[in-house]
This record gives sequence, structure tokens and C-alpha cells, in this order.
Amino acid sequence: MAFAAAFALTFTSCEDMLDSESHTSSNSEVFPATPSDLNKELAALYGVMNQFSTNPLETPWFVNYLMSDDANGAGGTGDVESHAVAHLMANKSDLYDNAWHNTYVGIARASAVISSVDAFDWTGQEKARNQMLGEAYFMRGLFYLWATQFWGDIPAYWGAAAPDPCYSQSADSVIFPHILADFVTATTLMQHGATTFGDGHATKGAAEGFLGRAYLFYEGFYKKQGEMAKATPAAIALPDQEGCTGVSLTKDMVANYLKDAIDNSGYQLVEDFRLLWQYTNPLTIGDYAFTADLAAAGKSWAGNGNSEEMFQVQYMNAGSWSGTIGMGFCNQTSLYCGLRCDDDGAGGVNGKEEAFPFGQGWGQGVINSNLWDDWADNDIRKRATILNAPEEFGADKFYYATSCSEETGYYNKKWMPVTTKGSSFGDFNDSYTWWGVWRKTNTEEGAPNGNSFQGDHFCDMVLLRLADVMLMHTELTGDATQMNKVRQRAGLGDLPYSWQAIKAERRWELAGEGLRFNDLRRWSGIDGGASCEAAVALQRQAGSRIYYTGKNEHPLRHGSTGWAARYARTNGFLPKPSAQVSYYNNPDILKQNPGWFDTESDWNMSGTPSY
Repeated sequence: MAFAAAFALTFTSCEDMLDSESHTSSNSEVFPATPSDLNKELAALYGVMNQFSTNPLETPWFVNYLMSDDANGAGGTGDVESHAVAHLMANKSDLYDNAWHNTYVGIARASAVISSVDAFDWTGQEKARNQMLGEAYFMRGLFYLWATQFWGDIPAYWGAAAPDPCYSQSADSVIFPHILADFVTATTLMQHGATTFGDGHATKGAAEGFLGRAYLFYEGFYKKQGEMAKATPAAIALPDQEGCTGVSLTKDMVANYLKDAIDNSGYQLVEDFRLLWQYTNPLTIGDYAFTADLAAAGKSWAGNGNSEEMFQVQYMNAGSWSGTIGMGFCNQTSLYCGLRCDDDGAGGVNGKEEAFPFGQGWGQGVINSNLWDDWADNDIRKRATILNAPEEFGADKFYYATSCSEETGYYNKKWMPVTTKGSSFGDFNDSYTWWGVWRKTNTEEGAPNGNSFQGDHFCDMVLLRLADVMLMHTELTGDATQMNKVRQRAGLGDLPYSWQAIKAERRWELAGEGLRFNDLRRWSGIDGGASCEAAVALQRQAGSRIYYTGKNEHPLRHGSTGWAARYARTNGFLPKPSAQVSYYNNPDILKQNPGWFDTESDWNMSGTPSY
């Protein structure tokens, strides 16, 4: 709960900002007026992450997870939206309107900090000034990265305020060089050790990691470089801005940034892969057979903001279905990924004692059965990541709900709600999740939403881990050293570098974390068609085993023309808000992406597939 107190300012200012006018237009003359105001603006900038969290089905992490071959949309037969996302389709024209809105709120707030920082005297506080400015550049780069991966060419600007109209720019030739420049600026301005790990602020190491992620996507997807370790991409001339003047970014420079993050940022791999995930919390670890050995050795969860987390979304005890972003204050993704809680028609309900230590939820984003089948049993990360519910609970103690659709019995342990034997099973009271028990024991705070089941989810949403940075370094350089350190942590032997080896390692280490979809896209390149790596991998979902409305096993099928065809039509891009496109009615300002809302009906999912 320490982070809740530390980030009270973030959430308070975020709420205050929502109903105010733009801070980059009419209010720019009066706000920010003091350095304290600028700190509030920075806090509100981070608060946009909680605005995103209000609807998991519009977050970059959950959407990219569902669109990958890691997961099925699942949930109930009426959960059309999650199915549509996972099938690369849409069930309504405003499917991603809030994501679009939140993106530009974030960009505006970052721009406000950048344009206002030197309105004040920072004499003697230059490091504080640079850290604040570096964080703002980092966040602007992050929002543009997410937006271009979602929508491709979008309206973009880099001044204090957006022009009117704000014209779309080429993601390839204009926006990505700016994204890379923002991350380079952030790494230049910030210093290692300038912030405390886990305080929610961006760090130099995080900026270096996201620079690597953006660079790999740009060179792989847009420039179609293929195997980066063997590629010789041209240097990228970056736009001039503070901390990034006259820079031509090369592959070797990016590799050096990643190596600096690995060696000098202070982040370290958590000693046991299982200790990264909240099912090893101190109230649960000793009673869960899978982690009993860790408890016997006196170990438990590394915790929120641990040494391996390089950047994350944080939450606090304030989740509520009321208010504009009330549920953005708890990790709703965890709730979405819980065990499907409807009964099986015979009174069996998941999430009680027999399902210990995993709690109830909406049952969306279940693991696709191919991931389980493809993964070697000798890799501890397999069962550390995937809950095989019939295997762990017993086939007679896992209930296939009569409302389930695309159920597999495989769930994502990294994101699931976790219970403890200190909870009162049988009802949704204050002490249902382990967080609820901890909160009730250690604080006087009431249960958010009035019940623990829906609101007690305070685990960080981890957006970047050191292991990811280490694997990116191997992928760029062909040096297997960092990849093998990651494998050694999993108890596996060393491997020589190969492109197949590093791609497989990323699949296993980062499974279920929302990164797989864009990895597949960058390994395929833009306009790869229905036979590219991404399309083929996604199409493999067809025929994978699922359960529909109970224990009836079926082969998964696509809602229209197939995953490969939909990927080929869209390049993996999402639809832009149709109301925005119609409002301007000018393709130079905003043009809809191919494959969306046109005369062909392959995009339209009006209901979930039935079997």
C-alpha cells in the first residue's frame, strides 16, 4: 500500500484535470504558473495510464495480448467485444474511441510540461529540471509509440499545442524518428539513480529499454530488416531537440543504450521467475504447492516495483464503478483475466477453495491451447505462466461455465487475481483476494466497490522488464550472453545465437505480457500478406481446442475470413474512430485504415461465434 500514499497526488490531479480545459491552448496563459503546478502536470501525465486502465479492452497491453496467438477473447457468449478484438474484427465503430482520446490527452500533457519547463528558474536544481523534462519526453514517446502501433499514420505534432486542423503524418518517415528522438532525449536528460525504483516515474534505464523496443519495431515492421543481428540498417536522422541534436541513430548505438541499461541502471533479474508474479505473495506462497519450495527457503514475491520492473502502471485502493475513471485506480485487467465465475449448470462455481490460489473474474483472455502444447514441460516458466486449471485443481474441480465461450481451461497466471487461505470463501466480502486480506489487516481502508472480488487488484501492470531488455540486446547483436542469462534463471542450458532461438526465447519468457503481437508484426514486416510469419502464427489458432457453453469441446474457428486474411487486410492496425474520420471528411487530415468499416463485411462481428 505504500505506493498508494506515494501516488495520491497523481490520482487526485488526474481527476482534477479531466474536467478542465486544454492546458496547451486556452489555459496555457495561466497554468502552470509555478514549479509546483508543473509537478502537478507531470503527475497528471502519469495519471493518463489510469485513464487507459478504465477499460482494459482499450489498453495497449490487453488489446495486443488478445490480438496475439497467446490468447483467446473468451469470456462469456455475450462478450462480443473481447471476441472481436481477438479475431482482429470490430463489433462497433467506436471500439477504440477512448484509447484515441486518452492518447491525445497524454500527448497534450507531455507537451505542456516540455513547453513550460523553462518558464521557471532552475538555478541549482538543474538535475531536477532535467529529470522532469526527461520523463515528459519519455511519456510523449511512449504515447506516440502505442498510437502508431495501434493506428499507423495519425495526426501528430511536437509543439506546445496541436494545430487546428492537426494533419496526419507518416508513421514511417515522420512520427517514428520523433519517437526515437524523444527516447534519446529522455536517456540524455535523465541519470541512473535519479528516482527510486518502483515510485512510478520513468527512469533512464526505462527510456533506454523503450528506445530499443521502438527501434526494433521501426526497423522490423516499416523497414522490413528481418533478422536484426545480421541486418545493416541505415542510420536514422533524428529531429533536433534538447538532448538530441545532430543525432543519426545507428543499430550499434541502440545496442549500447541497451547494454548501459543492463549494466548501469541498477535493475537486476529477480532470482526465481515465479517470484515476479503475485501468487508468490507472503499470504499465499506457503499454501500453494507450486511455490511451497520458495516458502520453505524463506522467499516470497519480489513485489510491486521490484528490481526487474523497469516501468509499470500503478494502482491504489480507490477503484469504483462510479466516476469517470474510477475503475482505472485498480488493475482491472486482473479482474478480466480471472476464472470465469458463472456456474456450470450443476452448481459448480470457480474461484472457491478448490481453485486456490486463483480468484474469480470475467474469464477473458484465456491462454490459447497452442501455447500450452508448444511449450516444453522442462521449462518452469510454462507452469509459472499458464494455469492448467483441470490439471492443478483436478478435472472434477474446474467448472466449465454454461456461459463460457472460447474457454480452454488455461489461464494467464501473470495477470490473474490471487486468493489466500486467510480469506472467507463463499462470498465476496472484504477479504476475498490476498490484497483484500492485506488491506483489511494492515489499513483502515474499506473495500473498493464494496467488495474485494471487483476492486482489490493492486498489482502493477508491468510494461517493461529487464529480461525483455536483455533479450532485445541479443536480438540486435547476435551475442547470446544476455539471452542465456535469462535462460539460466529458468534453469535451462545455454544456446548459441540464432534468430529462431531468440524468437522462441521471447515467446516463452514474455508470454502473456502483451508483447507477442508486435513481435510477430516486426518479424514479418509491413504488407507481409497472408503468408507472413504473423499471419501464419495467428492462423494456427484455427482448430485449437476450446470449450463452448460447458464441457463440449470444439475446434476454435474465426468469426469471418480467418486470422491470416484479416491480418493481411489490416497489417495488424486497428480502426480509427469513425466519428473522427467523418467529422473531418478529409483524407489528408484523417483517413481510415484499410480493412475497417468498408463495404466488405469481414471486419464486422455482430455476435460471438456459436458452435
